[in-house]
Amino acid sequence: MSSSLKYPSAWEGLAVKNNFEIRERGIYKDIIFPSVWENGWICEVMPVPGLYASSAWFTAEETIEYTIKAEESSLLLICLDCGDITFTQRGRQALKLSPFTQIITITDKPVKLSIQGKKHACFTSVQIYEACIESFLEANGSNYPVRIHDAREWKVSDIDRPNVMMAMEQIRWGVRCDQLPLLSYLCKAMDILCLIAHNTGKKAYTTSRRQHVTWNDEMKLWRVGQRIAEDPLNPPAISEMCKLAEMCESKLRVEFKSIYGMTIYNYIREAVMKRAMQMLADDGLSIKSISVLCGYENHAKFTAVFKKIHGITPSDFRKTFEL
Repeated sequence: MSSSLKYPSAWEGLAVKNNFEIRERGIYKDIIFPSVWENGWICEVMPVPGLYASSAWFTAEETIEYTIKAEESSLLLICLDCGDITFTQRGRQALKLSPFTQIITITDKPVKLSIQGKKHACFTSVQIYEACIESFLEANGSNYPVRIHDAREWKVSDIDRPNVMMAMEQIRWGVRCDQLPLLSYLCKAMDILCLIAHNTGKKAYTTSRRQHVTWNDEMKLWRVGQRIAEDPLNPPAISEMCKLAEMCESKLRVEFKSIYGMTIYNYIREAVMKRAMQMLADDGLSIKSISVLCGYENHAKFTAVFKKIHGITPSDFRKTFEL
């Protein structure tokens, strides 16, 4: 059995089901959307068996639906720039992707994928099968908690971090521009899983009753984080956050920091800088323009904050990916 049959690609399966054209370029594949639609594509590479790295840019003329079925378990990581994409799995709440990085666990239960038509979609994804993860850990004599059962315990605040987004951006430009050696895709995919596992240990848990957050309140605070992520350049007012969380401002600030490990201000600032990184991919926007869009009239201050969060300046980021 070939690797592609044993470890099927979610996006290639979608293409086959909808009769989209698939063009092969060596180890790369381009999924081409119908010419009657707006121009669009999904570029994908399988560097090793059980691993796919993909980058997508398209506007579907109509809603696309596809059910992902797989005999082998895998993780699908998606860093969304824009688009209306929903994953539904029996026994779980439907997951409508918000901007930035999320994980979908694909096991023996089919996962229904829905991509809304008439809305532009742009994202980067990594699909890695459990067998690929096990092979990597065994080869390196490691038992780091990055398997699928570990991933089920990861939270949004573990996954949606700047260090994870930077690695996803490197994969995006590697796929689009053929900039990475094949082994790098595997290393970066495992790097992302290790970073997320590492992030789970970076929270400041306390025994103070004042800082204890109930599960019910945690779900409400997640709504606040989601609302900020939807449009970080126009974040909600504190009054709207209080309504979403159903709590007073002082409780909101204390419990938000307890859950996300940072103040609301710093969370918004981090979200803005992640959006700035995505905007840097648009070579029609100058760094100064991006600075202003992010709310920084002072270009030097924008650069300093971007570097503090991502570890690289905006101009060096563009030079790295030849943007």
